Amino acid sequence: METATFSDPAYSDPAGQGPAAEPDPLDEESDPEGPVAAAPSVRAREAFRRFWPWVRQDRLWLPAVVLLLLTGSFGEVVSVWLFKDLIDQVLVPRRFSAFWLPAGVMAATTVVSALLIYAGNYTLTWVAERFIQRLRTSAVAHLHTLPPDTLDRRQRGDLMARLTGDVAAIEQLVATGVVEAGSALLSLLLFGAAALYLSWPLALAALAVAPVFWLSGRFFGRRILLWERVARRRGGAVTAVLEESLRNAAIARTCNQEQREVEKVRQAGQALLEAELSIARYADLYPPLLNVLEVLGGLVVVGIGAFELDRGALSLGGLLAFAAFLAQLFEPAQRISELFPVVGAAGAAGERVLELMDTPSPVAQRPDAHDTGPVTGWVSCENVRVGYSGQDGRPVLENLSFDIGPGTILAVMGPSGCGKSTLAKLLVRFLDPDSGTVRLDRHDLRDLTLASLRQAVTLLPQQAPLFHATIRDNIAYGRPSASLEEVVQAAKDADAHDFIMALPRGYRTEIGRDGFQLSGGQTQRIAIARAFLRATPVLILDEPTTGLDQTSAANVITPLRRLMAGRTTILITHDRKLARTADTVLRLGTAGEPQLLSVQPAG
Repeated sequence: METATFSDPAYSDPAGQGPAAEPDPLDEESDPEGPVAAAPSVRAREAFRRFWPWVRQDRLWLPAVVLLLLTGSFGEVVSVWLFKDLIDQVLVPRRFSAFWLPAGVMAATTVVSALLIYAGNYTLTWVAERFIQRLRTSAVAHLHTLPPDTLDRRQRGDLMARLTGDVAAIEQLVATGVVEAGSALLSLLLFGAAALYLSWPLALAALAVAPVFWLSGRFFGRRILLWERVARRRGGAVTAVLEESLRNAAIARTCNQEQREVEKVRQAGQALLEAELSIARYADLYPPLLNVLEVLGGLVVVGIGAFELDRGALSLGGLLAFAAFLAQLFEPAQRISELFPVVGAAGAAGERVLELMDTPSPVAQRPDAHDTGPVTGWVSCENVRVGYSGQDGRPVLENLSFDIGPGTILAVMGPSGCGKSTLAKLLVRFLDPDSGTVRLDRHDLRDLTLASLRQAVTLLPQQAPLFHATIRDNIAYGRPSASLEEVVQAAKDADAHDFIMALPRGYRTEIGRDGFQLSGGQTQRIAIARAFLRATPVLILDEPTTGLDQTSAANVITPLRRLMAGRTTILITHDRKLARTADTVLRLGTAGEPQLLSVQPAG
C-alpha cells in the first residue's frame, strides 16, 4: 500500500515548517489517537445499504429531482442549439432582422432551465436535510438505549463529532451522491447524443478522454478515502479534547496546568492538520488535473473542428455550438469523477456512525416482557453475582441476598469499591447480574418492560444532574405534564421553595449545565423535588449527601426523610447519621474479597 510523509506524533513543530514524514494512514500505532475512536472498515456499497432506510421515506423525491435537473439540462441543450442557429442564420448571413425571435426563445428557454435546476437543487437539499435529521435522531435514540457505563467509556466530544459532522457527510453518499450520479450520467448521455448528432467525429474525439477521467477518479478517490478515515478519527479527538479541557478548566487553573491543556489541544489540532494536509495533497491536485484534461481534450476537438470547418463538413455556428456542448459534456463527467473523493469521505464517516449504532446494549428487553402493573414495593436479591470485565474475574458483588417489604428503608454501607453503586444500577437495570435474580414485587426484573420498571423506581445519583433549562422544567423533568402547583408543592416538600423564590425569576430562572448558579445543597434539593414529583413507590438514593458541607448536608436530610416516608428505599451511604433513619442495614465487604454480608436492624 502506498504511504506518504507525516510528522512525528510528538508534534514538535514550533516553527510551523510542516510535517516531515507520514506513516501509513491505516497504521494505528502511528496515529496519535490510536484505536480510541477507531471504527471497522465498511465498503461504500455496504454503507449505502445500511443507511438507505433513512432515505426510503423520501425515495420518490429522488427521481423527481433527477427529472427536474435533467429537464433543466435539456433546456441548456436547446439554448445551445438556438445559439447555433443564431450564428448560422443571423450573424453569418448578416440578417439582423431575424435576430429577435431566436434570441427571445433562447432567453426564455434559459430562464425556464434555470428555474428547473433551482427547483431540483432546492428539493435535493430538502431531502438531504430530512435524511440528516432522521439519521441523527435515530443515532441519539440508540444511544439512549445504552446504559450510562457504556456511554461513559466514550469521549463525549468524539460522540458529538459523529452525531454532527459524520452524519452530515454520510448524506453525500446516500442522497446527494445518488442524485448527482444519476443526473450527471443522464446529462452526459444527453449532451453526448446532441454532440454526436451535430458531429460524430468531434464527439468521438471528445469522449476519448472519458476513461482518463474515470481512472483518475478511482486513483485519487482511494487515497483520499484512506486519509479521510484518519481525519474523521482525529477530528473526533479534537472535539473530545476541547470538551474535556473546557469542562475541567477550573481544575486546570487551580493546578496551574493551563499550558498543559493548551498543549493537549495544540497536539490534537496538529494531528488533524496533518491528516487534512494529506487529504489536500490529493484533493487539491485532482480538480486542476481535470481542468488540464478538459483543455487537452478541447484542443484536440478544436483542431479536428477546424479541419471539418475547412472542408465544409461543419458550419461556424456548428463548431461554436459543439464547443459549448463540449464544456457541458465535460461538466457532468467532472461531477462524476469528483464523486470518488466525496464517496470516500462519506464512507469514512459512515464507518464511524455505524460503529456507534452497532454498539449493542448489555441490557436487552425480552420480547415477552410485561409491565409491572401496580407496584407495592417488594424488592429482593437472590444470590446475585456481578463482575466487570478487566478485573481478573473478581466479582464486585457475590452471593448478595436480601428481601425488603413495602415502605422499608434499607441502608447499604461498606467501603469504596464494594459494589454499592453497582447495586443501584442493578435495581434500575443499567446492568444485569451474571447470576442470581433481582426482583420487584416478586417479578424478575428481566421479565419486566424497561419503561414500566423505571416508571416505578426513582434513582437519585451522587451527582444530581440538572439541565440547562428553567428550575420548573428541571423539577418537572420526570413528569413533564405536571402543573405549576404540583411543581411548587414538590419544591416545598424538598425545602427548595424559599431559595427558588429568592432568585430573580423564581421558577422561571434558567440554570446552567450541572446546576450552575446554584450551590451543591440547592442543586441536591432541586433533584429531591424532582423525586417528590415523580412519587414512585421505590426510591434509590446513591450517596445523597456526598460532596456537601455539614450545613448543606443537614439541610438535605430533613427533606430526604420526608421523601423516604412510606416508600421502599435503598439508601446507599457512608453517613452513619443518615443510616440511622433506615429500618435495616446491609453491610457489604470489599470487592474481590469474600462478601461479608450482614442484614441487621439500624441503630
